[in-house]
Amino acid sequence: MDHRVFLSLIFVLSGTFNVLVVKWANQQQVIGSDEKLHRFQHPVVFTLLMFLGEFLCFLVFKLIRLISSRRGSIADLDNILTQDSSEFRPLSMLLPTVLDVVASILLFTGLYLTYATSFQMIRGAALIFVGIFSTMFLNHTLSGRHWLAIFTISCGLLDIISLDVQRVGYDQVTLPYTDQKSILTGDLLIVIAEILHGLQYVYEEKQLKTSNVAPLQAAGWQGIFGLIITSLLAICMHFLPSVSPFNESSRAVFDDWSDLLAGLQGNPAMIMALIGFTVSCALYNFIGLFIAMYSSSANRLLADGLRVYFIWVFVIVMEWEYINLVTILGFIILQMGIILYRQALFLDWYRAAVSRWYQARYVDLSAENTAAPNSRPADVI
Repeated sequence: MDHRVFLSLIFVLSGTFNVLVVKWANQQQVIGSDEKLHRFQHPVVFTLLMFLGEFLCFLVFKLIRLISSRRGSIADLDNILTQDSSEFRPLSMLLPTVLDVVASILLFTGLYLTYATSFQMIRGAALIFVGIFSTMFLNHTLSGRHWLAIFTISCGLLDIISLDVQRVGYDQVTLPYTDQKSILTGDLLIVIAEILHGLQYVYEEKQLKTSNVAPLQAAGWQGIFGLIITSLLAICMHFLPSVSPFNESSRAVFDDWSDLLAGLQGNPAMIMALIGFTVSCALYNFIGLFIAMYSSSANRLLADGLRVYFIWVFVIVMEWEYINLVTILGFIILQMGIILYRQALFLDWYRAAVSRWYQARYVDLSAENTAAPNSRPADVI
């Protein structure tokens, strides 16, 4: 199997695991510091664990560099570990890290309030903002087909969000709050997060390609900055009073660490889930930077969008959500926009049809112009 296909598969599977494990944890009832049952609502904790996973990338980078310096270069790692770049500055990863911190907290909060499938489908909005920001920072040009794709994606998103507001009345298996305002808040938080992620992805692509830094090293520095920033935010959020639907903790604050420690005691399943989430985030973010560096941010989002199929299958098998035709329609519209944006299907069909038509025409003309052999003697001049 080609290494790019293998990395893309790991990227999709790890991203799928991240969404499902967070949604599973959000549904668990754990003992809080007040010795009462509360839902596991810790968006800042999940963000901190995500950056802890990225920090593991930095440790792996240093370990492999140490082994490589002692045993010589390792050919299999040439695509993962590039030569040290004098143009790379670790502080260049600070801005995308700040964007990622804010966007991730919004995403995990939105995922708590909405459906897993809606969460992943709405994340397709990032392609809109990646396209717009690419014109600003990467000198890309959006043609009429791109704008048509952006319009199609927007229509699909509106269909998905409007349906969420309607189906909350009968599809309540994974929702902590069953009112329309809460689920609409969750969906809008995801859209806002994707605006920040769109800017982050474009900025990362520019930095990676101009500095030729190893994606593993870039992910590691994001982990270092992310741990520092998120730790400071965690202290603030531990004392920040919140209102519904953001006050599930014992003390009605945004993210109560005392609830976290009480909930993890005697709960090995939750501990293993958080460990798996941390490792999975390390793989997901490293491979995402790898795709952005050697391809583009748009292709990174295209690969990321494939995990929605795995999430759909899982939630249907586990009976987390109900399936209906309107949801499928919104999903189809969204996918049509994404496919149209990337020229992945419609343009290929058009080129294949034109190629077959020219080929058939060439065969017909060749048959008409082919002269029968002439056995008559040549004329004598």
